[in-house]
Amino acid sequence: MKTTNHEVKHYDFTKPPRKGSVVLFPIVWAISGVIMKMHKARIEKINMDGLKPPYLLLCTHHSFYDLKLMQTAAFPHRVNPVAAIDAFVLHNRFIMRGLGCICKRKFLPMDMALIRNMKYAVNKNKQICVLYPEARFSLDGKRSYIPQSVGKLCKTLGVPVVTLAMHGCYTANPQFSQKRYGGVPLKAEMKQIVTQEELKTISPEEINERILANMQYDDYKYQKENNIRIKDANRAKGLESLLYQCPHCYTEHAMTTNGSTLRCNHCGKAYEYTELGEMRALDGETEFSHIPDWFDWQRDNVRKEVESGKYYFEDDVDVFTMPNGKRFYPQGKGKLVHSLDGFSLICSAYGKEISEHWRGEDTYGLHIEYNFRKKADVIDISKVDESYWLYPTKKNVITKLSLATEEIFKLKTKGEILR
Repeated sequence: MKTTNHEVKHYDFTKPPRKGSVVLFPIVWAISGVIMKMHKARIEKINMDGLKPPYLLLCTHHSFYDLKLMQTAAFPHRVNPVAAIDAFVLHNRFIMRGLGCICKRKFLPMDMALIRNMKYAVNKNKQICVLYPEARFSLDGKRSYIPQSVGKLCKTLGVPVVTLAMHGCYTANPQFSQKRYGGVPLKAEMKQIVTQEELKTISPEEINERILANMQYDDYKYQKENNIRIKDANRAKGLESLLYQCPHCYTEHAMTTNGSTLRCNHCGKAYEYTELGEMRALDGETEFSHIPDWFDWQRDNVRKEVESGKYYFEDDVDVFTMPNGKRFYPQGKGKLVHSLDGFSLICSAYGKEISEHWRGEDTYGLHIEYNFRKKADVIDISKVDESYWLYPTKKNVITKLSLATEEIFKLKTKGEILR
């Protein structure tokens, strides 16, 4: 049943974050500690002697295991983590508020409410403010793009900056499959990269350089170097969504998986996804054995399409909205267009026809989820007071949409995101 506009209450992003429940945090620490022990997690702390909250903790973002590893690293201090509004729906908004979470919508430019709440976390709550600057789980096991504004944010908050670079969390829970593999060893480096004294003179650009230098990871490299074998017979399931283009015939969206095999339905070439996370052609040349290399090749192809002006996507979509942290609201069918001008959506929502547009130069990233809630691939694109969750009709297209969003932004802004 569709919901009319007057029945919907939007989330109040001006609410300051709580310090966090003294009941919930011990439970979270205990659960996180047990899970991290199962994964033999090791945390190396560098330049952390004597540092106490408040400070800003910047974490790499691989999977749900990040949250457990972060809580373990921050122990015994409570945190105010920045979390997307969909997490408030999926994990209960009252629990999220109780854990001190700061609610936001993904990939919004100039989110002043977020900045105010982060300042509240460090100035009033005197706690660790946690930010995942990639703003989404890694797609290919390597760090995603980071906006240049992070360096300025660090200066604005005026507290020491700490990075938490994690390794193995993607291997234990890759996004393309959503499977969780117990026993994968995890490790992290927790490092103070900007001291309170340095904040007086350091530039935002230098802060960004330190962030990039200390937040590098490649979980496929980590998997191979540590001989971590994933023996699941169906480990390739979902890989066709990530590796959507055949490197042999260049056909897009024709890849399928069966067991541990990825195959192109157009030319027939097949690859084994090995226990060590590598790709191996079953016949002929292996174009890319390292999945991030295959992923970067796809990005290069999208970049060429964008720069030539030929990029264009159009599809019918199932539309759901998320105005608050309560639930998803079904809105029926709509039409989505993506071009160099950005995203355009025409649909009916809350009983009226709407037309939304997001400029390419304002959208530096796109939130995508593979097989979301075991239903289908979905994209999430937001305005200040609304998030649109869109299920495309076409198959295995959301990875390319994500890559194109970033490449269009770079083209429009002359590269104002960091890799």
